[in-house]
Amino acid sequence: MSWRRPRPRPTHRADRGADLHVHTTHSDGSCTPGDVVRAAATVGLSALAITDHDTLSALAVAQPEADRLGIEVVAGIELSATDHGREVHILGHFVNPDDSDLLAAADALRRNRQSRFEQMIARLTECGLRVDPESLRRSYPRAALGRKHLADYLVRTGQVATHRQVFARYLGDDGPATVPKQGPTVSEAITLIRKAGGVAGLPHPPYDLSMERLASYRDAGLGALEVDGPGVDNRRSRRWREIANRFDLVPIAGSDFHAPDRAGRWVGAIATPADDLNRLRQRAGHS
Repeated sequence: MSWRRPRPRPTHRADRGADLHVHTTHSDGSCTPGDVVRAAATVGLSALAITDHDTLSALAVAQPEADRLGIEVVAGIELSATDHGREVHILGHFVNPDDSDLLAAADALRRNRQSRFEQMIARLTECGLRVDPESLRRSYPRAALGRKHLADYLVRTGQVATHRQVFARYLGDDGPATVPKQGPTVSEAITLIRKAGGVAGLPHPPYDLSMERLASYRDAGLGALEVDGPGVDNRRSRRWREIANRFDLVPIAGSDFHAPDRAGRWVGAIATPADDLNRLRQRAGHS
């Protein structure tokens, strides 16, 4: 697998920064834990956080390769939560990967995801499409299967032309084959992460995020805000950083890496400067 060295961004010039938002084959990424660690070493990162959706299983797999290459793996997770019927993701950094409550919550989310996945297959069948769940599981043996994998399958099997069409016709938030997610509230997700010794952060904040809602997340224990990510221009990044400072949230950044063929979203394409990583570490109680 070839990895492209990202062009440095003006606000994140440090070569030894940290990509704090990376996914692997243990959730909905296409690269193994070892792959992303090697990619981080290739682009000169000092650290990366594996933040798979609702699972911590990739961390132990990644650690031997990280030890070999001298890369710090920040124990992370991206929990699926809800806020008044809206899905919200909450990042956790520097969590204890053996915390029983966090592991139990992640396991419950995965079970709910499996039930939801089966219901979406049934609805796609009602729409006249064909899905072979065993074929999907063979293609993604460790992944928590969801809408992305169904879209990949429908495009790969020639039933729908593009991923955009899959979501526009069937699997968008209001699509006929979509089943709403169930999960903890944002406050509950933040509490789980904090009790596991980590810092809870809000990734890819939406355009319509109100300051009142952000204040409620902070009051619930939110400790970090993703100020830079895919599709975020420098002007918006500066604005989010100003908001993070106003709310006493640690500014973090990451590529939200899923696959090496997504332009501008390679491992290390967007990185958190060392000073901010140290602030995050201190907030988690690490020296």
